[in-house]
Amino acid sequence: MVDKLWHSGTAEEVKQVENSVTGQYLSGRKQIAVPKKRRKPTKTKVIEVQEACENNLKNISVKFPLGVFNCVTGVSGSRKIYFS
Repeated sequence: MVDKLWHSGTAEEVKQVENSVTGQYLSGRKQIAVPKKRRKPTKTKVIEVQEACENNLKNISVKFPLGVFNCVTGVSGSRKIYFS
């Protein structure tokens, strides 16, 4: 595990830092290969949230497929949930 801060600044500035792993990915010097075969979500294996109404949610129902990556985004402090 690396525990050193190599640089702080804009994405353009971080791209120029050779020792920054983040900079290497931002600049394209490093890449993560896209798999040739991807998992397909199924309609039967899900986690379902029904009529959620906590915080800023207003009676929302949603199904998250299992076995694939799911991402819920929102503003800082909005109490997002996540599954993987």
